[in-house]
Amino acid sequence: MTRYFYLGALALLLPCLTGCGGHDDNTLRNQIPAVYTFTPEGNTDMTVSNYTSTVEEGRSISAGFKTGGQITRLTADKGAYVRKGQVLGYLDDADYRLGVEQLETQYAQVSNEIKRLEQMHRHNNVSDNDYEKATAGLAQLKTQLDMAKNKLDYTRLIAPASGYIVERYMEEGEMAGAGTPVYKIVDNSSVETTVALSPAAYGRRGEIVKCTGRSAVTGDTEFPLDIIGFIPDGDSNSLFRLRLRIPDGYRDKLVPGMNMNVKIHYGSADASELRRIPSRSLFEREGKTYVWVVGRDSVLTAREVSVTGAPEGKYSLAGGLADGDVIVAAGVHHLTDGAKVNILGDIDDIKNGREL
Repeated sequence: MTRYFYLGALALLLPCLTGCGGHDDNTLRNQIPAVYTFTPEGNTDMTVSNYTSTVEEGRSISAGFKTGGQITRLTADKGAYVRKGQVLGYLDDADYRLGVEQLETQYAQVSNEIKRLEQMHRHNNVSDNDYEKATAGLAQLKTQLDMAKNKLDYTRLIAPASGYIVERYMEEGEMAGAGTPVYKIVDNSSVETTVALSPAAYGRRGEIVKCTGRSAVTGDTEFPLDIIGFIPDGDSNSLFRLRLRIPDGYRDKLVPGMNMNVKIHYGSADASELRRIPSRSLFEREGKTYVWVVGRDSVLTAREVSVTGAPEGKYSLAGGLADGDVIVAAGVHHLTDGAKVNILGDIDDIKNGREL
């Protein structure tokens, strides 16, 4: 009798318990995090990074005299076009000429003396030691004469490159020291551009296959850019510089000061293992980078990935993912391992204009 009493009571209480403490399907669904997903895109053999840069003159050169003296004449003004090898100025060369003439006289005298000693040496009237000292003295004198002639030549300022004079620092009558800049010349034989690379991008410099550029004046046409070299010392922002030469055919269209877009194309043996994923899908844990992989029954698992670059602002390239993986596209910081999620859809299916 007691047994039947308890069974009956339990039967009466069960509907009450399920009605009071249970949840309907809509309530349970609201408690599960809702996410958008993304299917990582397989990478091709080449990845591309985009940069914005400015067209620059190929190089600027400071031209100055190789020796010191008073400037007697300058032949070019600011804004003038000069050619390589053109004489741009003169120093007072009177003292230099006297120095050359003096050494030439001494050299001629010693040369005649050496000829006389040579005859005597042949007849054993001069020792080998004395004859060698005399010839060594003549050689030393010849060196001094050559140096004096060079200094005389240095009283002329020769243009080291063709280009336009953008600055003239000194005037006639002033005293110029050796190496003191007199002109600043912009070499117009080439134009170039420079892009700033992050440490990660600089570390991949050996994987660069090619570089291309595009500007508003060239429209959709991309043109090749030659690598001039890397500047290995990072700046105050820990960025490294890559100098690129613009082809001669675009030199007249692209002038210093214009903006342009630069693409750096990478290729490597591991490039096919990379996947293109939304940058918002990444999160950090103890210095490592992860994404949430959506598994069976919509349960989450944290997967460590290696990020190698961000070719576009909203996307990154990551390794550690496989074909068929589905990841959470955004809102990743409030999720936990083993959590079940409500999938709202793939972000590629979101209508244009809708933001996550």
